[in-house]
Formats: sequence, C-alpha cells, structure tokens
Amino acid sequence: GGQPVGLPVPPRPHAAIAAAVRAGRHGEADGLAARYEAEAVGVYGPASEQAWHWSEVRADLAMFAGDAVRSCRAWLAVAEARLAAGQAVDAPAVETAVDRAHHQWTRIKDTARARELGPALAELRLRVPGRRRGALENVQRQLRQLQGTP
Repeated sequence: GGQPVGLPVPPRPHAAIAAAVRAGRHGEADGLAARYEAEAVGVYGPASEQAWHWSEVRADLAMFAGDAVRSCRAWLAVAEARLAAGQAVDAPAVETAVDRAHHQWTRIKDTARARELGPALAELRLRVPGRRRGALENVQRQLRQLQGTP
C-alpha cells in the first residue's frame, strides 16, 4: 500500500504542538495545526466542531506567537462561522470567540490594522454582546479614537 503523503500524524497532536510552542517554533506549531484543520475540514466538513476546534487552536497559537492581528482575525472568523452555522448568539463557544477576538483586538499595536478589524468586531459585538457589560461601547469608543488618529 502507498504511504499517506505528508508527515505522520503524532498520536497526540496537541502535545506535539505544545512542545513546538514551548521551543518557540511558532511557525511549526501553526503548520501542524493547519494540517489537522485541513484534515478535519476534509473529513467532517468546514462547519464541524472538529474543524472549528483547530481554527481555535490556530487563533491561540497566533496569540502565543504575539500576532494579535492574526489571532483577532482568526477568532472573528470562528465566531462568524459558528453564527453562520446557526449557533445561538449566547452559545458559550460563540461568546468565547467574540470575547477573545475583542481581547486580541485591544492588543493590536498597528493602528491601520486595528482600524481595519474594528468594524467587523463592532458588528459582531452588536449581535453577541457577551457577559461583560459595556463591551460593545468599549469597541465603539476605541474605534472612534482610532478613526480620529491620522
């Protein structure tokens, strides 16, 4: 029989990814997670818990790598995908994704990037207010400040 193409899948993919992160090999960690994500999409479909799980892992990996833009974008995509699949606006997984996108957005140093992602986050916050009071107002206030800066 032919060998499957690509690297062999370790029996504990999360352990392999965690080891790469600890060693500071963020690109390798994301590459592994991307492979599992693609595999999950192929087997279970893009709107599956398995696929979303790996999207969430990748969003966290971006955070560990200090890439707030990529992490924010990934969490926004997870939230949108879950909502598009019919999950409730107060479903814990949806709220968590929006909260994490919001948290990462506040850590973006590049004003242009923050300005670019802000409206998508504000739109999501309108639909998913979350448990923290004033989260939507917080986004809108920060966005106004950003848009006021040249």
